[in-house]
Amino acid sequence: MRLVGPTMDKFEYWSGIPEVGIVPRAPHAGPLLRHVCEQEHGRGGFAGKVSHTYHLYPPNNWLPGETRVLDGLAPLWESPLRPVGGIHHALNIARFTEARDVYGGMARLVANATVTMSVTAPAAPMDYFFEHHSATLVFFVHQGGGVLETLFGPIAYGRGDFLVVPKGIPHRFEAAPGPQYYWVYESFAGDPEKSEAATTGQFITHSRSDYRFPRTLDPRNEAGRFEIVSKVGAVYTRRVHPTHPFDVVGWRGEYLPYRFSVEDVRPLTADRSHVPPSGHTVFRLPGCYLCVFTVRSVEKEGMWLPFFHRNLDYCETIGYHWGDFFSRGGVIQEGMVTVHPVGLPHGPQPSALKAFMDGHRPPMHNEVGIMADFTNPAQISDHALGLSDPGYMASWDGYTTDPRFVHRPDRLADVRAVAERLADARDELRPRP
Repeated sequence: MRLVGPTMDKFEYWSGIPEVGIVPRAPHAGPLLRHVCEQEHGRGGFAGKVSHTYHLYPPNNWLPGETRVLDGLAPLWESPLRPVGGIHHALNIARFTEARDVYGGMARLVANATVTMSVTAPAAPMDYFFEHHSATLVFFVHQGGGVLETLFGPIAYGRGDFLVVPKGIPHRFEAAPGPQYYWVYESFAGDPEKSEAATTGQFITHSRSDYRFPRTLDPRNEAGRFEIVSKVGAVYTRRVHPTHPFDVVGWRGEYLPYRFSVEDVRPLTADRSHVPPSGHTVFRLPGCYLCVFTVRSVEKEGMWLPFFHRNLDYCETIGYHWGDFFSRGGVIQEGMVTVHPVGLPHGPQPSALKAFMDGHRPPMHNEVGIMADFTNPAQISDHALGLSDPGYMASWDGYTTDPRFVHRPDRLADVRAVAERLADARDELRPRP
Protein backbone atom coordinates (compact mmCIF):
# COMPACT_ATOMS: atom_id res chain seq x y z
CA MET A 1 0.00 0.00 0.00
CA ARG A 2 1.19 3.53 -0.77
CA LEU A 3 1.94 5.22 2.57
CA VAL A 4 3.91 8.23 3.69
CA GLY A 5 5.96 7.66 6.84
CA PRO A 6 9.32 8.08 8.55
CA THR A 7 10.86 5.23 6.53
CA MET A 8 9.98 6.82 3.20
CA ASP A 9 12.76 8.10 0.93
CA LYS A 10 13.10 11.88 1.15
CA PHE A 11 12.73 12.08 -2.63
CA GLU A 12 9.49 11.82 -4.60
CA TYR A 13 8.97 9.61 -7.63
CA TRP A 14 6.45 9.01 -10.37
CA SER A 15 5.06 5.50 -10.52
CA GLY A 16 5.15 3.69 -13.85
CA ILE A 17 1.51 4.42 -14.67
CA PRO A 18 -1.09 6.93 -13.39
CA GLU A 19 -2.66 6.25 -10.03
CA VAL A 20 -5.05 8.10 -7.72
CA GLY A 21 -6.11 7.42 -4.14
CA ILE A 22 -5.53 4.25 -2.16
CA VAL A 23 -3.91 1.51 -4.23
CA PRO A 24 -1.71 -1.54 -3.46
CA ARG A 25 1.95 -1.58 -4.43
CA ALA A 26 1.08 -3.63 -7.53
CA PRO A 27 -2.07 -5.15 -9.03
CA HIS A 28 -3.23 -8.42 -7.47
CA ALA A 29 -0.59 -8.20 -4.71
CA GLY A 30 -0.23 -6.97 -1.14
CA PRO A 31 -2.15 -7.04 2.15
CA LEU A 32 -4.44 -4.14 1.14
CA LEU A 33 -6.35 -6.56 -1.10
CA ARG A 34 -7.76 -8.26 2.01
CA HIS A 35 -9.60 -4.99 2.77
CA VAL A 36 -10.76 -3.66 -0.63
CA CYS A 37 -12.14 -5.27 -3.76
CA GLU A 38 -9.95 -5.00 -6.85
CA GLN A 39 -11.65 -4.84 -10.26
CA GLU A 40 -9.70 -5.12 -13.53
CA HIS A 41 -10.91 -3.37 -16.68
CA GLY A 42 -8.97 -4.98 -19.50
CA ARG A 43 -8.92 -4.92 -23.29
CA GLY A 44 -7.51 -7.49 -25.67
CA GLY A 45 -8.11 -10.43 -23.35
CA PHE A 46 -6.28 -8.55 -20.57
CA ALA A 47 -3.22 -8.21 -22.82
CA GLY A 48 -4.07 -4.68 -23.99
CA LYS A 49 -4.83 -1.48 -22.10
CA VAL A 50 -5.88 -2.10 -18.52
CA SER A 51 -6.93 -0.24 -15.37
CA HIS A 52 -7.69 -1.38 -11.84
CA THR A 53 -10.23 0.15 -9.48
CA TYR A 54 -10.33 -0.53 -5.73
CA HIS A 55 -13.82 -0.70 -4.25
CA LEU A 56 -15.36 -0.70 -0.79
CA TYR A 57 -17.77 -3.46 -1.86
CA PRO A 58 -17.79 -6.24 -4.49
CA PRO A 59 -18.73 -4.75 -7.88
CA ASN A 60 -20.99 -7.73 -8.65
CA ASN A 61 -23.18 -7.40 -5.57
CA TRP A 62 -26.32 -7.01 -7.67
CA LEU A 63 -29.64 -7.92 -6.09
CA PRO A 64 -31.01 -11.35 -7.04
CA GLY A 65 -34.15 -11.23 -9.15
CA GLU A 66 -33.74 -7.54 -10.08
CA THR A 67 -31.94 -8.05 -13.42
CA ARG A 68 -34.10 -7.76 -16.53
CA VAL A 69 -34.00 -6.74 -20.17
CA LEU A 70 -35.41 -3.27 -20.90
CA ASP A 71 -37.61 -2.68 -23.92
CA GLY A 72 -37.99 0.75 -25.50
CA LEU A 73 -35.17 2.50 -23.65
CA ALA A 74 -33.78 4.20 -26.77
CA PRO A 75 -36.02 3.50 -29.77
CA LEU A 76 -34.20 5.82 -32.19
CA TRP A 77 -30.75 4.47 -31.34
CA GLU A 78 -31.65 1.45 -33.46
CA SER A 79 -33.23 3.47 -36.29
CA PRO A 80 -33.21 1.19 -39.38
CA LEU A 81 -30.31 1.62 -41.78
CA ARG A 82 -30.22 1.64 -45.57
CA PRO A 83 -27.52 2.30 -48.18
CA VAL A 84 -26.54 5.95 -48.53
CA GLY A 85 -26.76 5.78 -52.32
CA GLY A 86 -25.67 8.62 -54.59
CA ILE A 87 -27.28 11.67 -52.98
CA HIS A 88 -25.68 14.30 -50.76
CA HIS A 89 -27.64 15.03 -47.57
CA ALA A 90 -27.77 18.04 -45.27
CA LEU A 91 -29.39 16.99 -42.00
CA ASN A 92 -31.25 19.67 -40.12
CA ILE A 93 -31.04 19.95 -36.33
CA ALA A 94 -32.85 17.03 -34.73
CA ARG A 95 -36.07 17.96 -32.94
CA PHE A 96 -37.30 15.50 -30.32
CA THR A 97 -40.93 15.35 -29.22
CA GLU A 98 -40.15 13.72 -25.85
CA ALA A 99 -37.84 14.92 -23.09
CA ARG A 100 -35.40 12.04 -22.74
CA ASP A 101 -32.01 11.58 -21.10
CA VAL A 102 -28.68 11.25 -22.94
CA TYR A 103 -29.16 7.61 -23.85
CA GLY A 104 -32.92 7.38 -24.00
CA GLY A 105 -32.89 10.10 -26.66
CA MET A 106 -29.98 8.75 -28.72
CA ALA A 107 -30.80 8.72 -32.46
CA ARG A 108 -28.62 6.91 -35.00
CA LEU A 109 -27.61 8.83 -38.15
CA VAL A 110 -24.81 7.07 -40.08
CA ALA A 111 -22.97 3.78 -39.58
CA ASN A 112 -20.58 1.31 -41.11
CA ALA A 113 -19.40 -2.05 -39.81
CA THR A 114 -17.24 -0.58 -37.02
CA VAL A 115 -18.45 2.95 -36.18
CA THR A 116 -21.81 4.67 -35.71
CA MET A 117 -22.65 8.38 -35.51
CA SER A 118 -25.69 9.39 -33.47
CA VAL A 119 -27.19 12.57 -32.07
CA THR A 120 -28.81 13.26 -28.72
CA ALA A 121 -30.38 16.33 -27.13
CA PRO A 122 -30.83 15.37 -23.46
CA ALA A 123 -33.64 17.18 -21.71
CA ALA A 124 -34.21 14.84 -18.75
CA PRO A 125 -31.87 13.68 -15.96
CA MET A 126 -30.29 10.23 -15.87
CA ASP A 127 -31.64 8.25 -12.91
CA TYR A 128 -29.32 5.31 -13.68
CA PHE A 129 -25.70 4.59 -14.56
CA PHE A 130 -24.74 3.36 -18.02
CA GLU A 131 -22.20 0.91 -19.44
CA HIS A 132 -21.68 0.35 -23.15
CA HIS A 133 -20.42 -3.22 -23.43
CA SER A 134 -20.02 -3.14 -27.23
CA ALA A 135 -18.26 0.15 -28.01
CA THR A 136 -16.13 3.01 -26.79
CA LEU A 137 -18.07 6.28 -26.93
CA VAL A 138 -16.76 9.60 -28.25
CA PHE A 139 -19.08 12.52 -27.49
CA PHE A 140 -18.77 15.95 -29.01
CA VAL A 141 -20.63 18.66 -27.09
CA HIS A 142 -22.14 21.01 -29.64
CA GLN A 143 -24.28 22.75 -27.03
CA GLY A 144 -24.52 22.58 -23.26
CA GLY A 145 -22.32 21.25 -20.50
CA GLY A 146 -22.29 19.64 -17.11
CA VAL A 147 -20.41 16.90 -15.27
CA LEU A 148 -19.69 13.40 -16.50
CA GLU A 149 -19.58 11.15 -13.44
CA THR A 150 -17.33 8.13 -13.99
CA LEU A 151 -15.93 5.24 -12.01
CA PHE A 152 -12.56 7.05 -12.07
CA GLY A 153 -13.91 10.41 -10.92
CA PRO A 154 -15.87 13.37 -12.32
CA ILE A 155 -15.09 15.26 -15.52
CA ALA A 156 -16.52 18.74 -16.07
CA TYR A 157 -17.40 19.45 -19.70
CA GLY A 158 -18.78 22.25 -21.83
CA ARG A 159 -19.43 23.42 -25.35
CA GLY A 160 -16.72 22.35 -27.78
CA ASP A 161 -15.45 19.41 -25.71
CA PHE A 162 -14.88 15.81 -26.74
CA LEU A 163 -15.62 13.22 -24.06
CA VAL A 164 -14.10 9.77 -24.52
CA VAL A 165 -15.80 7.04 -22.46
CA PRO A 166 -14.03 3.69 -22.86
CA LYS A 167 -16.00 0.54 -23.50
CA GLY A 168 -17.57 -0.93 -20.38
CA ILE A 169 -16.82 1.96 -17.99
CA PRO A 170 -19.81 2.89 -15.76
CA HIS A 171 -20.78 6.56 -15.99
CA ARG A 172 -23.63 9.04 -15.70
CA PHE A 173 -24.24 12.50 -17.15
CA GLU A 174 -25.33 15.36 -14.91
CA ALA A 175 -26.22 18.03 -17.44
CA ALA A 176 -26.28 21.69 -16.44
CA PRO A 177 -29.49 23.69 -16.91
CA GLY A 178 -30.21 24.78 -20.47
CA PRO A 179 -30.23 23.23 -23.95
CA GLN A 180 -27.94 20.26 -24.63
CA TYR A 181 -26.94 18.82 -28.01
CA TYR A 182 -24.24 16.20 -28.61
CA TRP A 183 -22.89 14.22 -31.55
CA VAL A 184 -21.88 10.72 -30.50
CA TYR A 185 -19.52 8.27 -32.20
CA GLU A 186 -19.50 4.60 -31.18
CA SER A 187 -16.31 2.66 -31.96
CA PHE A 188 -16.97 -1.08 -31.88
CA ALA A 189 -13.55 -2.37 -32.98
CA GLY A 190 -11.11 -0.33 -30.91
CA ASP A 191 -10.44 2.82 -28.90
CA PRO A 192 -9.57 6.22 -30.43
CA GLU A 193 -5.89 6.65 -31.16
CA LYS A 194 -4.23 10.05 -31.46
CA SER A 195 -3.47 10.76 -35.10
CA GLU A 196 0.21 11.42 -35.84
CA ALA A 197 2.37 11.59 -38.93
CA ALA A 198 6.04 10.64 -38.96
CA THR A 199 6.92 13.87 -40.76
CA THR A 200 5.10 16.25 -38.40
CA GLY A 201 5.77 14.74 -34.98
CA GLN A 202 3.55 14.12 -31.99
CA PHE A 203 2.49 17.70 -31.21
CA ILE A 204 0.42 18.42 -34.35
CA THR A 205 -2.48 18.84 -34.33
CA HIS A 206 -2.44 18.54 -30.54
CA SER A 207 -0.50 16.98 -27.67
CA ARG A 208 -1.46 14.15 -25.35
CA SER A 209 -0.96 16.70 -22.57
CA ASP A 210 -4.22 18.27 -23.81
CA TYR A 211 -6.19 15.23 -22.62
CA ARG A 212 -7.84 15.83 -19.24
CA PHE A 213 -8.13 12.67 -17.16
CA PRO A 214 -9.98 12.64 -13.82
CA ARG A 215 -7.87 12.95 -10.69
CA THR A 216 -10.54 13.85 -8.13
CA LEU A 217 -12.06 10.92 -6.26
CA ASP A 218 -15.24 11.17 -4.20
CA PRO A 219 -15.82 7.63 -2.85
CA ARG A 220 -19.51 7.01 -2.25
CA ASN A 221 -20.18 4.86 0.80
CA GLU A 222 -23.93 4.83 0.24
CA ALA A 223 -26.65 2.21 0.54
CA GLY A 224 -29.83 2.17 -1.54
CA ARG A 225 -31.03 0.97 -4.94
CA PHE A 226 -28.62 1.91 -7.73
CA GLU A 227 -29.57 0.95 -11.27
CA ILE A 228 -26.97 0.23 -13.95
CA VAL A 229 -28.06 -0.21 -17.56
CA SER A 230 -25.75 -2.02 -19.97
CA LYS A 231 -25.96 -2.14 -23.76
CA VAL A 232 -24.80 -5.12 -25.81
CA GLY A 233 -25.76 -4.73 -29.45
CA ALA A 234 -29.41 -3.67 -29.40
CA VAL A 235 -30.12 -5.29 -26.00
CA TYR A 236 -30.40 -3.12 -22.88
CA THR A 237 -30.18 -4.87 -19.51
CA ARG A 238 -30.87 -3.38 -16.09
CA ARG A 239 -29.37 -4.59 -12.85
CA VAL A 240 -29.70 -3.15 -9.33
CA HIS A 241 -27.00 -2.84 -6.66
CA PRO A 242 -27.49 -2.17 -2.93
CA THR A 243 -24.38 0.07 -2.74
CA HIS A 244 -23.28 3.00 -4.86
CA PRO A 245 -21.20 1.84 -7.87
CA PHE A 246 -18.75 4.75 -7.40
CA ASP A 247 -17.38 3.40 -4.13
CA VAL A 248 -13.84 3.58 -5.56
CA VAL A 249 -11.11 4.55 -3.08
CA GLY A 250 -8.29 4.38 -5.66
CA TRP A 251 -7.38 3.44 -9.20
CA ARG A 252 -4.33 2.75 -11.31
CA GLY A 253 -4.00 2.30 -15.07
CA GLU A 254 -4.19 3.78 -18.54
CA TYR A 255 -7.66 2.67 -19.64
CA LEU A 256 -9.44 5.86 -18.65
CA PRO A 257 -12.15 8.35 -19.65
CA TYR A 258 -11.01 11.84 -20.57
CA ARG A 259 -11.93 15.23 -22.02
CA PHE A 260 -10.35 16.99 -25.00
CA SER A 261 -11.30 20.49 -26.16
CA VAL A 262 -11.33 21.83 -29.72
CA GLU A 263 -9.74 24.96 -28.25
CA ASP A 264 -6.57 22.89 -27.84
CA VAL A 265 -6.39 21.89 -31.51
CA ARG A 266 -3.46 23.61 -33.21
CA PRO A 267 -4.23 23.14 -36.90
CA LEU A 268 -1.81 22.22 -39.64
CA THR A 269 -1.65 25.09 -42.14
CA ALA A 270 0.29 25.89 -45.32
CA ASP A 271 0.85 29.11 -47.24
CA ARG A 272 1.39 27.64 -50.69
CA SER A 273 -0.93 24.64 -50.78
CA HIS A 274 -4.34 23.61 -49.52
CA VAL A 275 -4.12 21.16 -46.60
CA PRO A 276 -6.35 18.15 -47.38
CA PRO A 277 -9.00 17.10 -44.84
CA SER A 278 -6.82 14.24 -43.61
CA GLY A 279 -4.29 16.81 -42.37
CA HIS A 280 -6.83 17.87 -39.73
CA THR A 281 -7.30 14.39 -38.23
CA VAL A 282 -7.25 14.25 -34.43
CA PHE A 283 -8.42 10.65 -33.79
CA ARG A 284 -8.16 7.44 -35.76
CA LEU A 285 -10.79 4.78 -35.13
CA PRO A 286 -10.97 1.41 -36.87
CA GLY A 287 -13.01 2.27 -39.96
CA CYS A 288 -13.26 6.01 -39.29
CA TYR A 289 -11.24 9.23 -39.06
CA LEU A 290 -12.29 12.08 -36.76
CA CYS A 291 -11.05 15.49 -37.91
CA VAL A 292 -11.42 19.02 -36.53
CA PHE A 293 -11.59 22.02 -38.84
CA THR A 294 -10.96 24.99 -36.58
CA VAL A 295 -9.98 28.67 -36.72
CA ARG A 296 -6.86 28.94 -38.86
CA SER A 297 -5.06 31.25 -41.26
CA VAL A 298 -6.04 31.17 -44.92
CA GLU A 299 -3.57 29.91 -47.51
CA LYS A 300 -1.74 32.89 -49.01
CA GLU A 301 -0.97 31.47 -52.43
CA GLY A 302 -2.72 28.11 -52.44
CA MET A 303 -6.38 27.41 -53.16
CA TRP A 304 -8.14 28.39 -49.97
CA LEU A 305 -11.31 26.51 -50.91
CA PRO A 306 -11.53 22.71 -50.80
CA PHE A 307 -10.86 21.32 -54.23
CA PHE A 308 -13.59 19.42 -56.05
CA HIS A 309 -13.16 15.83 -55.01
CA ARG A 310 -14.75 12.43 -54.91
CA ASN A 311 -13.75 10.35 -51.90
CA LEU A 312 -13.56 6.85 -53.32
CA ASP A 313 -13.23 4.98 -50.03
CA TYR A 314 -15.04 7.03 -47.36
CA CYS A 315 -18.47 8.49 -46.71
CA GLU A 316 -17.81 12.00 -45.37
CA THR A 317 -19.85 13.56 -42.58
CA ILE A 318 -19.34 17.00 -41.08
CA GLY A 319 -21.05 18.37 -37.99
CA TYR A 320 -21.06 22.16 -38.23
CA HIS A 321 -20.36 23.44 -34.75
CA TRP A 322 -19.59 27.15 -35.02
CA GLY A 323 -18.73 29.96 -37.41
CA ASP A 324 -18.81 30.93 -41.05
CA PHE A 325 -18.31 27.74 -43.06
CA PHE A 326 -16.16 28.98 -45.89
CA SER A 327 -16.93 26.30 -48.48
CA ARG A 328 -20.67 26.13 -48.02
CA GLY A 329 -21.58 29.62 -49.18
CA GLY A 330 -24.24 30.21 -46.52
CA VAL A 331 -26.08 26.95 -47.26
CA ILE A 332 -25.25 25.27 -43.92
CA GLN A 333 -26.05 26.53 -40.44
CA GLU A 334 -24.62 25.66 -37.02
CA GLY A 335 -25.82 22.32 -35.67
CA MET A 336 -26.44 20.75 -39.08
CA VAL A 337 -24.66 17.64 -40.39
CA THR A 338 -23.78 16.91 -44.01
CA VAL A 339 -23.44 13.40 -45.41
CA HIS A 340 -21.48 13.07 -48.66
CA PRO A 341 -21.49 9.47 -49.94
CA VAL A 342 -18.51 7.63 -51.36
CA GLY A 343 -17.56 8.51 -54.94
CA LEU A 344 -20.07 11.33 -55.51
CA PRO A 345 -18.25 14.56 -56.50
CA HIS A 346 -18.55 17.48 -54.15
CA GLY A 347 -16.78 20.70 -53.30
CA PRO A 348 -17.55 24.37 -52.74
CA GLN A 349 -20.95 25.87 -53.43
CA PRO A 350 -21.03 28.18 -56.50
CA SER A 351 -21.03 31.39 -54.45
CA ALA A 352 -17.89 30.27 -52.59
CA LEU A 353 -16.08 29.36 -55.81
CA LYS A 354 -17.01 32.71 -57.37
CA ALA A 355 -15.44 34.50 -54.39
CA PHE A 356 -12.22 32.55 -54.93
CA MET A 357 -12.19 33.19 -58.68
CA ASP A 358 -12.71 36.91 -58.07
CA GLY A 359 -9.55 37.00 -55.97
CA HIS A 360 -11.26 37.32 -52.61
CA ARG A 361 -9.20 35.83 -49.79
CA PRO A 362 -10.34 36.21 -46.19
CA PRO A 363 -7.54 36.41 -43.62
CA MET A 364 -8.93 33.63 -41.41
CA HIS A 365 -11.19 30.60 -41.58
CA ASN A 366 -13.56 31.36 -38.70
CA GLU A 367 -15.21 28.00 -38.19
CA VAL A 368 -15.27 24.80 -36.18
CA GLY A 369 -16.50 21.61 -37.82
CA ILE A 370 -16.20 17.97 -36.78
CA MET A 371 -15.65 15.63 -39.70
CA ALA A 372 -16.07 11.87 -39.42
CA ASP A 373 -15.13 9.85 -42.49
CA PHE A 374 -16.64 6.35 -42.53
CA THR A 375 -15.02 3.61 -44.58
CA ASN A 376 -17.20 2.20 -47.32
CA PRO A 377 -19.78 0.74 -47.23
CA ALA A 378 -21.66 3.17 -45.00
CA GLN A 379 -25.38 3.37 -44.35
CA ILE A 380 -27.79 6.13 -43.36
CA SER A 381 -30.71 5.75 -40.96
CA ASP A 382 -34.40 6.37 -41.48
CA HIS A 383 -34.18 8.99 -38.74
CA ALA A 384 -31.44 10.83 -40.63
CA LEU A 385 -33.43 10.71 -43.86
CA GLY A 386 -36.28 12.37 -41.99
CA LEU A 387 -33.94 15.28 -41.17
CA SER A 388 -32.55 15.57 -44.71
CA ASP A 389 -33.06 18.89 -46.51
CA PRO A 390 -34.64 17.99 -49.87
CA GLY A 391 -33.06 21.03 -51.52
CA TYR A 392 -29.44 20.29 -50.63
CA MET A 393 -28.49 18.72 -53.96
CA ALA A 394 -29.92 21.83 -55.66
CA SER A 395 -27.51 24.05 -53.71
CA TRP A 396 -24.96 23.40 -56.47
CA ASP A 397 -27.41 24.35 -59.27
CA GLY A 398 -25.54 27.61 -59.87
CA TYR A 399 -23.03 25.53 -61.82
CA THR A 400 -25.76 24.91 -64.42
CA THR A 401 -27.26 28.42 -64.48
CA ASP A 402 -24.54 30.99 -63.71
CA PRO A 403 -23.02 32.40 -66.94
CA ARG A 404 -19.54 31.98 -65.46
CA PHE A 405 -19.94 28.19 -65.27
CA VAL A 406 -22.30 27.16 -68.08
CA HIS A 407 -21.18 26.02 -71.52
CA ARG A 408 -19.66 28.62 -73.86
CA PRO A 409 -18.33 27.84 -77.34
CA ASP A 410 -15.20 29.93 -76.72
CA ARG A 411 -14.41 28.41 -73.32
CA LEU A 412 -11.58 26.15 -74.51
CA ALA A 413 -9.90 28.98 -76.41
CA ASP A 414 -10.12 31.25 -73.36
CA VAL A 415 -8.50 28.69 -71.09
CA ARG A 416 -5.71 28.08 -73.58
CA ALA A 417 -5.04 31.81 -73.78
CA VAL A 418 -4.98 32.16 -70.01
CA ALA A 419 -2.68 29.16 -69.66
CA GLU A 420 -0.23 30.68 -72.14
CA ARG A 421 -0.28 34.01 -70.34
CA LEU A 422 0.34 32.36 -66.95
CA ALA A 423 2.88 29.82 -68.15
CA ASP A 424 5.75 31.55 -66.35
CA ALA A 425 3.79 32.58 -63.24
CA ARG A 426 5.48 31.64 -59.96
CA ASP A 427 4.54 31.89 -56.32
CA GLU A 428 5.77 35.00 -54.55
CA LEU A 429 6.59 32.91 -51.47
CA ARG A 430 9.46 30.96 -52.98
CA PRO A 431 13.24 30.88 -52.75
CA ARG A 432 15.13 33.14 -55.11
CA PRO A 433 16.54 31.34 -58.16
